[in-house]
Amino acid sequence: MSVNQVYIVDELKQKVQMLAERLELHKKSSLVLQNEKTDLEDRIREQEIEIMELKQKNNTLKLSKAFVSENGGSQEAKLQINKIVREIDKCIALLNR
Repeated sequence: MSVNQVYIVDELKQKVQMLAERLELHKKSSLVLQNEKTDLEDRIREQEIEIMELKQKNNTLKLSKAFVSENGGSQEAKLQINKIVREIDKCIALLNR
């Protein structure tokens, strides 16, 4: 082999080694990002559950306030009861499918 060919082979070896190192670095980075993504998805699910629970508590408080309130409470109570009845009807319709 000529000196030029040896130089080219050595240069290629260095570049391949550098690419392999970069690949490992990117694999590690990708793994870290995947773990972060999983953690964030878990947090989103937890927060969605918390939001649903808070909405239910809010609706319960509105309904109880409507029953306790003296001024116009009966109208608000009726609206809340109608809303609950509609939700129950939807659930029954889904069960009948």
